Amino acid sequence: MKEIARCTNRYFQYYVRNVDIRQHSRTQDWSDVNSQHIYLFLAVTMLMTRNKRISIEEHWSTDPLLNSPIFHNILSRNKYCLITSMLHFTDVFTSNERLPRLHKLQFVIDHARNKFKEAIIPHQKICIDESIVPFKGRLILKQYLPKKRNRFGIKLFVLCDVKTGFIIDFIVYSGKETNIEMKPELGVSGSVVTALMENYLNSNRTLYVDNWYSSPTLFKHLMEKGTYACGTVKKNRTGMPKFKKLKKGEIEAFYSPPLMALKWVDKKAVTMISTKHGSNIIPTDKEDRATGLPKLKPECVDDYTKNMGSIDTADMLISTLTCIKKSRRWYKKLALRIIDMHLLNAFYAFKEIKGCRNKPFSEFHLEVIRQLIGKYKLLDYQPVPSTSRGVQDNPSRFLPRDALKHFPTRIPNNKSQRCRVCALKKNRTETRFMCKECNVFLCIEPCSAKFHLNK
Repeated sequence: MKEIARCTNRYFQYYVRNVDIRQHSRTQDWSDVNSQHIYLFLAVTMLMTRNKRISIEEHWSTDPLLNSPIFHNILSRNKYCLITSMLHFTDVFTSNERLPRLHKLQFVIDHARNKFKEAIIPHQKICIDESIVPFKGRLILKQYLPKKRNRFGIKLFVLCDVKTGFIIDFIVYSGKETNIEMKPELGVSGSVVTALMENYLNSNRTLYVDNWYSSPTLFKHLMEKGTYACGTVKKNRTGMPKFKKLKKGEIEAFYSPPLMALKWVDKKAVTMISTKHGSNIIPTDKEDRATGLPKLKPECVDDYTKNMGSIDTADMLISTLTCIKKSRRWYKKLALRIIDMHLLNAFYAFKEIKGCRNKPFSEFHLEVIRQLIGKYKLLDYQPVPSTSRGVQDNPSRFLPRDALKHFPTRIPNNKSQRCRVCALKKNRTETRFMCKECNVFLCIEPCSAKFHLNK
């Protein structure tokens, strides 16, 4: 977090040197951030997912229908919006040299990948699948995956442990600059698999992949490296046998050790390839409604169905409480998605260490927010009231016996703020005085009297 705070401060310095800032811009009130501010920024961002509003500013609204005091007590609205706009993850480069597409996030990506690998030794079964970070803006990295819930966005290749659900590693797709070693004999998909599996070969693990990755050439390569593989496959892949047309329930298999290729027809034709299974038919947990007997499936199909959904489950959990919010900056969305992945892995690790198998992710998510606020909350922060018409006024201001409590006092640090009464008239008058009892900024004459006498 110290590195992110440093890069954010450096970016602000670059911004003020190159942008003409308006007189009343909130950027005028910028003060350098530290790791404490970044942690509180993340806590507020995570808390926003549990308190839906139409706009970011509504979280700080003092309207009785929208008021949530917790946001006022953590960070001010202006501070949060300033950090959001200036948030940066690397130093600003001003040279004319062409930089890699992911240079703005390279530090965050490398840090996350290293931490994920260090945190766990995978179990026997692992899987690889795509995940997508939603983004619909103009971006050369944007991909279209029609079978995903969010069809447009930045594509990630994710390696996941089947037993725990832990995300072990990931690669961000960036076209020709994708961080993989290309192997012409395996193609792009095979090269992605070998890059993710580099540290987990020769250990008798079983890898599950879908038809974008599967090929006889790749599975033979993995078998030579001491790794079993199973997955659906496209029937026109190089090296695949030609299957005949089958009726529902029929099966056809071909063997070319160590490979087994199989076609089975259920509601539609399924083509599988495996180096671990045979063509055995086994009963499943589901019952046939007509006969009441267990449904029968090929062993490889049943095993693939049970072990291939870990990444989709991770995407589902993240989507319910994601940090990602509307932004035109793709790298901010991707960075917040990586934060979500950190949080999900922490949840899985917590369940494994504590043995809390039934603890929901929502409870863990809330407890993380609570502990972040408790550890990093700015104790000296005083919330600044809004100047909107929906303000919940202090009723005690009308009581004559409390008149002395409403005596005007100077604003601390000799700052100036907009007068509440003038703001309601859409005048931009600023004052150096306030009523501490009402926590409202007011001109001494005549606004203070008007406000307290309700004129």
